[in-house]
Amino acid sequence: MKDPNTLHHTQYFGNYQALAPRLPSPDSGVKAMSLVRKAAFFAYLNTVQASCFVSFIALLLGFRVDHGFVAAMLLRLLRTRFATFAGSCQVLDTGNPVVYLSNHRSWGDFWTDCALLGGPSFISRALVAVAIPGSALWGHFAGWLWFFARGAHHEGGAVAWMTNFLSQRIRNFASKGVLLYPEGTRSLLPEGLPLKAGALAAAYQLGWPVQVVITTNKERVTAERSFAVNFGTLCSTAVSAPVYPQGSASLEAFLQTVRATWTQTWQEAYHGAVTLREHALLPGAKAKAVTFSPSGTWQLHLLRLALALVILLFLRFRTRRTRSQKEEKEHEDAPAMGNGCT
Repeated sequence: MKDPNTLHHTQYFGNYQALAPRLPSPDSGVKAMSLVRKAAFFAYLNTVQASCFVSFIALLLGFRVDHGFVAAMLLRLLRTRFATFAGSCQVLDTGNPVVYLSNHRSWGDFWTDCALLGGPSFISRALVAVAIPGSALWGHFAGWLWFFARGAHHEGGAVAWMTNFLSQRIRNFASKGVLLYPEGTRSLLPEGLPLKAGALAAAYQLGWPVQVVITTNKERVTAERSFAVNFGTLCSTAVSAPVYPQGSASLEAFLQTVRATWTQTWQEAYHGAVTLREHALLPGAKAKAVTFSPSGTWQLHLLRLALALVILLFLRFRTRRTRSQKEEKEHEDAPAMGNGCT
């Protein structure tokens, strides 16, 4: 037979455990930090898109906000630091066409490289516009974001199409070069992937010089795989000497030189001695803040005309409504007209 005291003792402690407050699980702190990290990540991405949308509205009004300037401001929010490989060359930024080749590490590459090079043009798949509506609107109508349909069949071959694509699009933003990610995909490997030859062959046919720009730790600035942004990241950059097509006897010789330059510049960025610099802009690169320029593509002018019509229609509607309300009030306030004798 069970001792009643023992039974009562057990029930008492059982009730006590049920009523006692639970201590926080060790994992709860980790989960809380994860939520904070994700909130900061999405808040930063929204800040990027909001900045781009505001710049797009300014563009419609005739004010060109330099996207390199905006990108530098976005990196300043994260207190990103910058360094340059001691043996780096200056960025080739003379107002003539040039192709910059950069390593593709994360989503943060776009605003990091944009700030480093002073706002070059970019090539992107059209589907990406869905994920970055603010950047897509601004970049497309400003002329520095060139969309293409991936997987589309091109008569005459991909190289011929790319050659024509580059020569046509550069006219809309002729003051800067265009940045390519020749690996074709993002990679976190400690070395570069094999380079895609299509755009390089197009650059060779166009006679455009190629310059390799490799930057470390871009994947830490914005780490989409872990939903995190990081503060105080040090990004070190190595810039190669330009590779001119005219200096190569054939396309194959040109590609071989570019590949060798890519490998060497990668090693310099990740393993060479660096010097800190104060600003994001690389030596030799040029950037502006805001300029007034009503010029633009015919698509931009058409959009401006549509916006002007919408504003005029809105003002006309408001004027008519105000006038109607005023007439109604005057009618109500008017004294009643009588027909009797006093």
